[in-house]
Amino acid sequence: MPGSDQVGMDPDWREILIPKGYGIAEYRISRKDHHVVLTRIVLF
Repeated sequence: MPGSDQVGMDPDWREILIPKGYGIAEYRISRKDHHVVLTRIVLF
């Protein structure tokens, strides 16, 4: 997703800010299986 950042050393583990400053969503991309898994939402 545009605006997302890599988390740690794994390029498939990403985080992105939730619009309007509500928090951060973390997700993992499975390129092999062609899906995205939402792993955590941290609300501010």
